Amino acid sequence: MAIWLVALGLSVAALLRIRRGSHQAPRRLMWANAGLAVTMLLGLVTAGELAFACFADFSDTFGVSNVSKRWLAVHIEGEKNNNGFRDRNEVTTFVPGGKKRIVFLGDSFTAGHGIRRMDDRFTDRIAARFEREQPGKFVVANMALPAYDALFVTQLAKDELLKKHYEMAACVYVYNLNDVDRFDPHTEESLQAIQSSEPTFFLFRDTYLLNWLYFRAIAFRNTGANSYYENLRKSYESEPWAKVRDLLKDLHRQCKEQAVDFRMVIFPFVRDVGDGYPFRAAHQRIVEFCRTEKIPVLDLEPVFRGHAGEDLVVSRFDAHPNERAHAIAAEAIEDQLLGDFFQPTRPETHHGT
Repeated sequence: MAIWLVALGLSVAALLRIRRGSHQAPRRLMWANAGLAVTMLLGLVTAGELAFACFADFSDTFGVSNVSKRWLAVHIEGEKNNNGFRDRNEVTTFVPGGKKRIVFLGDSFTAGHGIRRMDDRFTDRIAARFEREQPGKFVVANMALPAYDALFVTQLAKDELLKKHYEMAACVYVYNLNDVDRFDPHTEESLQAIQSSEPTFFLFRDTYLLNWLYFRAIAFRNTGANSYYENLRKSYESEPWAKVRDLLKDLHRQCKEQAVDFRMVIFPFVRDVGDGYPFRAAHQRIVEFCRTEKIPVLDLEPVFRGHAGEDLVVSRFDAHPNERAHAIAAEAIEDQLLGDFFQPTRPETHHGT
């Protein structure tokens, strides 16, 4: 970049000298003016690239642009604890001080994709309320990462937390509708089409601004995202959902065997909530399954439906829930799913549906 800036400055100086000596040579003057115009355009692009390289700090939905990859490296990878999760507290086998531990499992929604401050995530808001109302009695662990799906989550719970007998009062799986991806080849193909659009030309591959503009152009003309969501909706009408259902049954059984309270939260795609929400039938299938299995469940879709007119996503380029959505989710989880922990003397608990 330093070499490029020097070359750009020398080019401007040379073109200005040529221009000053070309008043009696119209053709030469025309070429000098054209060269200056091109150089000024390159200067503007360079200024934008420097701004993106030094100051851009935002994410996109699928994490494909260089700017978003850097955001994930700084705010997700860079804030991991020794357990490998974005959380300030480490998860040890036993909870010190006789506290009750509530573990949240999930994917990018739970990890806080697009949320700069961990304190603004719903898990941290819940932990803060516990500390305000019952100081020193509860600890909340966030064990979620982007790209985790139902298989990853259930394996983490069974092979790490349950097999090694981690002390837990409750294990809460924050289920995202795309957690079924792995079991549906059509959805997997659509997702790969979106994520495999990496540019090969170095100016688009190795920059920030031009790389970001490249992916914006791809998103504008690409129907991959539409086919992805349509295939995802169909996943809940066929075999992929049946496979996820079996994983959840097995996890619930193992939690009961070790006296761990297993609960679920269903997080909607908040950008689409409203009367025409296309995944409502999928939510209903998951809720019916949980009721049949006697798994306490909170479906957040009806909760967010009441906020359909609000700005609930990180940005127009990132459909993950923003700080406002996390605050709404935290309040609903506290009151409708974890109410028995906040009010331990209450004789009967209502779990949301």
